[in-house]
Amino acid sequence: MRQGHPWLYSGAIAAEEGPSEAPLARVEAADGSFLALGFHSPRSQIRARLLGADAERADREFFAARLRQAVRLRRAVLPPETTGYRLLNAEGDGVPGWTVDRFGDVLVSQITVAGLEALRAEAYAALRAALPDLAVLQANRLAARRLEGLPAADDEVVAGAPPAEVGFRESGLAFTAAVAGGQKTGFYCDQRDNRRLVERAAGGRRVLDLFAHAGAFGVYARRGGATRIVQVESAPALAARGLDHHRRNGFDPGAVEWVTADVFTDLRQRGGEFDLVICDPPPLARRRADRERAARAYKDVNRLALRRLAPGGFLFTFSCSGAVDATLFRQILFAAALEAGVDLQLLRPLAAAPDHPVAVTHPEGEYLKGWWAAVR
Repeated sequence: MRQGHPWLYSGAIAAEEGPSEAPLARVEAADGSFLALGFHSPRSQIRARLLGADAERADREFFAARLRQAVRLRRAVLPPETTGYRLLNAEGDGVPGWTVDRFGDVLVSQITVAGLEALRAEAYAALRAALPDLAVLQANRLAARRLEGLPAADDEVVAGAPPAEVGFRESGLAFTAAVAGGQKTGFYCDQRDNRRLVERAAGGRRVLDLFAHAGAFGVYARRGGATRIVQVESAPALAARGLDHHRRNGFDPGAVEWVTADVFTDLRQRGGEFDLVICDPPPLARRRADRERAARAYKDVNRLALRRLAPGGFLFTFSCSGAVDATLFRQILFAAALEAGVDLQLLRPLAAAPDHPVAVTHPEGEYLKGWWAAVR
């Protein structure tokens, strides 16, 4: 904690004083010296999320200062023609438990810490002052909120009149975010730079996009010159949106083979070869207790994907499970390649785009990891 890790676990606490539902905790060492102020979570094993040794209070000015820093960073790192991005990334931007994504003129906020929820009026006042003309929606259907004892029901309109679906641009391409009731905040901004890598690698290649969600990887591959695109996604509701993304960018959606199916089943039944496979499953291990089961699933899907790759083909594979670290994920790929009987070259490690910063003191924030690999 003295070195800056932002989480205080309940097992490290010798004594507590004050109201049990207080939104803020003043954390002191055993000798009484001040360590940090933190958002209090009375029902969580992470009892306090710390705001840094320099934070003396969590008022409107505190939130405004952190938002100014976050906005300045995004201006420096975002590619041109991009209006969909992560504006605030929780611990990575010094505000634990608060993420905010921007899609055009709409902000989608997620608050997942009890203490911050109690202080949200000040947080939203600072957010609206920083970006006064934007609508704000708070997404509440989150497992993390239930674990904190917070309401996890309908989304809440904080400002303006956000539509259910909003258009935005990413690296010059047109997409929509399902901001009302969509997965995460409506779109996966964290994969932006990895989609651009796929675009550069896709020219003249047959592409298989697994767990396609709303089709963004396929759209980038199409712009990059892919000769064939097959996108597999289990959620039927995403098919129309995924094909509409191709249409919005001037591509014939009829040229895309969109398959609504379970990815594991599809891979076991699918024949033929591809020159580029993207494997981007949803989280398979949300807790450490799920890690062993998730490792087997990751190995299975990567083994099946590798068997569909032609010699010289590329694999872009990811894990967004926080309980599966980069070392374990590399071991999983080793086992998958061994069982698939392929010679796999690891070309480049992959991570979230730079609008998803990770505090150097908080390795747990490095949730998205992946590899660009090649089959020899």
